[in-house]
Amino acid sequence: MPRKSSRNKQPLLPFPEFKKLVAAAGSSTEARDTLRSMLRVHRTRSASWRGQNVVPPDTFLDVVTSAFRAQTDIPLELPLAVTMTLVSGRLLRAGCGIDINGQRIKPILWTLALAASGAGKSYVLQRVLDIAGPIELFPDPGSAAQFVQDLAAHNRSVWVRDEFGQFLKSLDQQTHMAELRDYLLRLYDGQTISRRTKSDPISIQDPALVILGTTVLETFKDCVSPESLVDGFAQRYNFIVAPPDPSRCAADFPLYDLRPYEDAMRTAWSRIEELPLHPIYRVGTEAVEAFKIAFKDLMPADQALPLSFFRRVMFSGIRYAAVYHLLLGDECDEITARDMGWAIRMVSLHLEDARQILDGYGLSELERVVCRVEQIKAEVEASGRKCKPRDLIRRIAAIKTANEAKALLHLTD
Repeated sequence: MPRKSSRNKQPLLPFPEFKKLVAAAGSSTEARDTLRSMLRVHRTRSASWRGQNVVPPDTFLDVVTSAFRAQTDIPLELPLAVTMTLVSGRLLRAGCGIDINGQRIKPILWTLALAASGAGKSYVLQRVLDIAGPIELFPDPGSAAQFVQDLAAHNRSVWVRDEFGQFLKSLDQQTHMAELRDYLLRLYDGQTISRRTKSDPISIQDPALVILGTTVLETFKDCVSPESLVDGFAQRYNFIVAPPDPSRCAADFPLYDLRPYEDAMRTAWSRIEELPLHPIYRVGTEAVEAFKIAFKDLMPADQALPLSFFRRVMFSGIRYAAVYHLLLGDECDEITARDMGWAIRMVSLHLEDARQILDGYGLSELERVVCRVEQIKAEVEASGRKCKPRDLIRRIAAIKTANEAKALLHLTD
């Protein structure tokens, strides 16, 4: 086959992070599967919601977001995330669980909200906490050892952490925090966490926390590397991007005065507190069917999207269904199809917002290159031979080494 001339090379100029993503693709099967997931989500561009799409009318969530919309210019995703966190925390503190076809799931949400600096993250948290009353918050750990000690004393509480991006960065850079990554992985799965101390050994059975991390959107990429973003650890957090709303100008809100809405917010929260809580919330037959339908709708027909990624997202949907069950004021112990329907909207939100974050990591450029690789691969295989790394290096300017070419070929397998 004649060698292609340099004129056929595609002028693809990669993001600085593009090389790192390609290197990650060559590091492990899990990383490749996750990158395939990212590309599939990136190519599935659903409509942005930013409104009432995930907010049931006449609920505590509705009253809270309405108050912040009317009296502030704060992105509404922030009170949304805080409200979901507090309701999830109420279920966890009460020892509630969720049963779906015999599988027990804790009602925990791990959420990472990203907003611009000065967007009002701390203000939202404090004001909603003021409305919901005193709630036990997990203390910020200064080390992995301190985390285990705090977890023994504050298991099943709510952990709210500002500058969460910097916290994640410290897990990779500071020796006294290194073990905390493993503890968090065990925490997510509910596995026993043990540590030997100078005095007595600590062992925490059935650990669980609801986590809300907030961080600055602009600096998140500096804190969390592309390699960290595609490993299994990062997949455990649900991302919410909180962009500014141009329709609500800062000049219109020199003071954030929520007093006109405080009584309504307290009344709505008291309705949640007055609901009887059940040890187990069973996902009803119709809700299970709704879950299955949503799973099929989100999973591509060719199953190129790995189950590990989608199962984590969808299991968040099951947890959200329990949260919506309380928000909707349902006193029974059965999670309904209506609960699941609202929950699936939240799942779609997280997928859409994850796509926005991934754009900042050069995923758009990676997608362009992968598309070109797919084209070249098809052309070469149509000629009767297997596509090799040198075919890509000759025809795509962004690919410089054989290892990069091999990694990209693996992504298209």
